[in-house]
Amino acid sequence: MIHRSRSFAPPYRGAGRQFRAVLNWAYATTSCRNQPPDFPAGVGVLFYGRRVGARQTGWQVPALWWRRGEAFHGRSPQPRSTRPRASAKAAVTAVAAKEAAIDDLLVRTAGRFGETVDHPESNSELSAAAHAFVDGRFSGAGVTPTGAAVTLTVVTDQPEHKMRVPFVDFVIGRFGAVFAAEMLAEAVGVELVTRELVPDRSRTRHSLGVRDPDDLRNVVFGDSASRVRTALAALPADDYANAVDRLAPQRGARIGCNLLTSFLFPTQHEWVDADIARSQTVHRYYRSYCYYLLASVDSVESVEKILALEETRDHAIWSTGMSMNFVYALCANIGPGVEPFVAELFEGNLSAQHKKWCAGILGEIDTDSGFEHLVSRLGSKYIEPAVIEAIARSPERAARLLADASGPDAERLRRDLEHVHPESATRKRVSGTTLESSDVPALLRDPPWLGRAESMDRGDVREQVFRLESPPAPLRVAWRGDEQRQWAEAIDVYVPYLGRRDWPEVVAAFGRGTGFWSLHEISYAPEHLLRPVLSYAPTPRYAYRGAISLGRLLARFEGDALDFVLRAVLAAPAGQAQVLLPVVGGQLTTTMLEWLGKKSLRPVAFEWFDRHIDSAASDLVPLALGRTGPSRTLARRALCTLARRGHRDAVVAAGRSYGEPAGAAIVDIVDADPLLALPRHIPVIPDWLDPALLPPLTLQGERAQLPSDAIRPICTMFSLSRMDEVYAGVDIVRELVGHPELTKFVWDMFERWLRAGAPEAQSWTLDALGIVGDDDTARQLTPLIRTWPLQSAHRRAAMGLEALAMIGSDAALGHLWSISQSLRFPALRAKADKLIHRIADELNLTPLELADRLVPNLGLDADGTTTFDYGDRTFTLTFDHELRIVVEDNDGKVRDRVPRPGRTDSDGAREEYRRYTDLRKDLEGVRTELVSRFEKAMVNQRRWTLSQVRTHLVGHPLTWHLCSALVWSTTDGRYFRFSELRRPVGPDGRDIEVADGDLVVVAHPATMGDSLGSWTFMPEQPFEQVRREVFRTDVAAEMAALEGRKTTTDQLLALGERGWKREDPQDKGAQISLNKRLDSTTAVIMAFPGFNVSNPRMWGEQKIVHVFHSGLELSVIAASELLRDLAMLETEPIRGDEPDLRGEP
Repeated sequence: MIHRSRSFAPPYRGAGRQFRAVLNWAYATTSCRNQPPDFPAGVGVLFYGRRVGARQTGWQVPALWWRRGEAFHGRSPQPRSTRPRASAKAAVTAVAAKEAAIDDLLVRTAGRFGETVDHPESNSELSAAAHAFVDGRFSGAGVTPTGAAVTLTVVTDQPEHKMRVPFVDFVIGRFGAVFAAEMLAEAVGVELVTRELVPDRSRTRHSLGVRDPDDLRNVVFGDSASRVRTALAALPADDYANAVDRLAPQRGARIGCNLLTSFLFPTQHEWVDADIARSQTVHRYYRSYCYYLLASVDSVESVEKILALEETRDHAIWSTGMSMNFVYALCANIGPGVEPFVAELFEGNLSAQHKKWCAGILGEIDTDSGFEHLVSRLGSKYIEPAVIEAIARSPERAARLLADASGPDAERLRRDLEHVHPESATRKRVSGTTLESSDVPALLRDPPWLGRAESMDRGDVREQVFRLESPPAPLRVAWRGDEQRQWAEAIDVYVPYLGRRDWPEVVAAFGRGTGFWSLHEISYAPEHLLRPVLSYAPTPRYAYRGAISLGRLLARFEGDALDFVLRAVLAAPAGQAQVLLPVVGGQLTTTMLEWLGKKSLRPVAFEWFDRHIDSAASDLVPLALGRTGPSRTLARRALCTLARRGHRDAVVAAGRSYGEPAGAAIVDIVDADPLLALPRHIPVIPDWLDPALLPPLTLQGERAQLPSDAIRPICTMFSLSRMDEVYAGVDIVRELVGHPELTKFVWDMFERWLRAGAPEAQSWTLDALGIVGDDDTARQLTPLIRTWPLQSAHRRAAMGLEALAMIGSDAALGHLWSISQSLRFPALRAKADKLIHRIADELNLTPLELADRLVPNLGLDADGTTTFDYGDRTFTLTFDHELRIVVEDNDGKVRDRVPRPGRTDSDGAREEYRRYTDLRKDLEGVRTELVSRFEKAMVNQRRWTLSQVRTHLVGHPLTWHLCSALVWSTTDGRYFRFSELRRPVGPDGRDIEVADGDLVVVAHPATMGDSLGSWTFMPEQPFEQVRREVFRTDVAAEMAALEGRKTTTDQLLALGERGWKREDPQDKGAQISLNKRLDSTTAVIMAFPGFNVSNPRMWGEQKIVHVFHSGLELSVIAASELLRDLAMLETEPIRGDEPDLRGEP
């Protein structure tokens, strides 16, 4: 029987004198590792021993290294309780709680403990010792380290491995650190021998055995050894020496005990040296245990000997970097001289966090060598924050070493240092005059938050409490325009596949919450079966394509689906929150109010409030005027924000609907000084954002610069702002400071944020780009947005898309459109597309109509050319049929690019060349997409009025080059092109009468019939049009002919260039189909074995299993385009002996 503890006393002989020293440590720590609690600044570190030269020179180990590393007796700081003034009663209570956890563990594992310890094949001495320990763990009678070791091994085996450290803590607290060390040493020799399966075959029985001396299989050191090492390091000198004597006999033939004791007692250098020498004989499968010696070495030479055990240096560096506690420990033990090794670790295959820590070590070691290693790696990720900290730690060293460093980053840091420490400048720095304090605007001289001005929550309105109740507002659905039909008919690539199931079976399982079904399937279920079930169906645990499926349910069943849809969205709002946009009601107002405080859900919440402002404002008024509390604060802020978003009249009207006093109170709230709308805690400006180092700002009409004390409030204002809620002071700053200066200022803040590692707490610097950015900001930001997903920074990329939309200029929206069409990351591409749709809706345009208006003109003249003037030389730029640049100099020579300025060119040549490079960059971002857009327009038969074509395409200096190379058609079959005079003309050059209101399309050869022949004279075109091959064979027959044949994986992937997309990854990243949208239908190719999302070319060949399209009938153009794509595939019959092609998905 397992007895629970009832009292606390240290019964084990010898534990009494250790108890007071160890108890504080063992039960005050909260970390799973050995580190003692955080130490206050200024705790001294004492060094003993003569083998580490650094300790003789006065160099001190940073306290952080001890916290992240391993304790060392006589060197690391003595641990302190996290509750130094805690009463004895509180300490006993804490210990009792931890003992109760061990009692619960013994109860949970009693069955396994009994069958293992009492197994007929178990070692009888080990079994007896284990029983004695469990029975005597309160009284101390009969307990031995061997019994504790056996108990530890059995009860913390899987699945209770996380209880190993609490068990060790329990042993340290009750029996002392020496006993715990002996326990771990004995545990190395205990083996769980695998025996027979239990009757239900759910697990395996074990017996106890003695491990072979050289066997290290399943031996566990880990955090439990670190806890014991820290407890030993906390012992007084005499007790520590006694512990060494007690453990010395354990050393000998058993390699595991040797490695463990060298780890536990790093002061015993002869042990460590002997184990390093013997490590060469350890089997290569167990050499990872030798890395524990890294925590006890005291020289780089010893480190190198341990790393030499691995077959390759790269693997050795990776293995070391996996355990940063060892790295911190060896750095603390060795001190200066370890810098090259840490720098090599930084270059290795380490995780992002571990790279940051390695960079931090190089700075914290506070030596010339460490600083030089950092500076030589400037430009690498995670380095600059460490350099900045090192500069702050020792500016004199930084000034001396940066003076000899090269590269733009080093030069920038040197300038920053000289700005803050002018005495370190190697040459006199010229700076502008600074405004007198009295001339600084009041907002920047004495910002509201410094004067502790009361926020709107603490103003006069605070005391006015109204007992109001909003009128009942049950949930209902309020659709806009054609929205319900669009949601109900939202197109999925795949219709549900039921297999051998039928709809009654699937719907019944859905209602019970059992069986196999998906929300995607359920959204297509027959109405008469599904409608009665929705009211009681359980909330789905997982929703594939949840937003589309839930939206379809809401559109089909409206009120009957409301409760189910609401539960499903609230269970997982990320990615599904937008489904609630058509839903309105008092309950949802409260939800949306909460979502305003959640960064990822704020956009949806604002969109919902904008859409339902009248009813939502009415629901918010009672909260805003009610009793003081979080709900009142949120409601007031929401009303103020909504008023600033253009809904003031609706908010005030909602307040007056509750009576004039309430209406007046609401007016006071929304008309309160917006500068006082401050959060409870003002964000702290980080050290890396030193206002003195930011670009200077001058007031409009002034020459003197604002002092750095006036710059900090500007940074704070941006930190208080988000793109959807800008602090009122920012608008004032925009009026005070010139826009180009402010834009440059914000971009510099943003770059410093990136160099600091893009900390999430200061992501407001990215919001600031959207708030005050311009066309140049958009041009610089767009390449970063495309790159960030490759760096696993998807959230940052999504914020970048929001910034482009917030900038809102034609150039910025043009970049956003380009991303929505070409970015290869579906989620981000979908977000960009959603932003484009939102902006188009606001302008009452379709996304394609918006895109036509966003094409950049690149500074071209009306005829589609531009000239670059180098003085004596000029270069005229135009474009070929694919919008590739063609340059002609003033001698008539054709070039492929504008040359760099020479010595004899004019002073303005460099600016002209910069204009050319900007043009080339902007063109590269739109050229491919524009050509693709016109080809898609031809295939999809997109319609314009001739007036729209003339205004936005033919009249545009860039798209004119494409329009003039294509054949157009009216809907009644008149074909024309645009002449040099930009008028519609026929193939013979004669004018064709087309009215401005007539609908026109880019002609497709499949519909041109006999007229096609008269247009073959057309010059080269941006894509195949008049020379495009047309297919008129039977589509079903051609698709069927491909099934059961094989082709190469590369050929199927090449269909991506024609618009085919692989399906979303399924289990383990599998993708077994490609699909392409054709007018109102979707064509699908199913292949086996398919693709893997991480390695699409895993298999070289594919069996074409099935080819089909979802529509009943294809148009002439869609059929021709589908057959044209399929004609790309070169297929062969399957011989029957290809194992990879057997079977089907």
